Amino acid sequence: MPKLLLLPLLAFSLSACVPYPAYRTTQPKAELRVLDEQGRPLVGASVTLIGRAHPTPVEQSRETRQTDADGIARFASRHAWQSEVLFLHGRLDYYWEWCVTAPGSGTVLAPYQAQQQVVQLKPGVVEPCPTPRH
Repeated sequence: MPKLLLLPLLAFSLSACVPYPAYRTTQPKAELRVLDEQGRPLVGASVTLIGRAHPTPVEQSRETRQTDADGIARFASRHAWQSEVLFLHGRLDYYWEWCVTAPGSGTVLAPYQAQQQVVQLKPGVVEPCPTPRH
């Protein structure tokens, strides 16, 4: 292979391994309204917002709040500068999911889809939220 062709190829392959700064949303601003089986606000339900990122199996964040008198759990947004490396698969792709529990109700796991969401609990057995993978 000619040396002139080898140099750009080497430079390109090394560039994929160089870290770069990225300002990322690690948790979105979010509200989840929890309703009981009759559609009334449920006070004191435990709402956990779990942050994950593809392609890693490692949980990125976890925050738990209790619902207020209106059945709402509120979460503030969080952002952070991170050092990222461009892998073959691309950069980390963040996504979030809800885990909701309340005494006498089944556990609900639901994807985060919008800043304001509603979940209605049904009677059932409370199971703990999935444990984080490290």
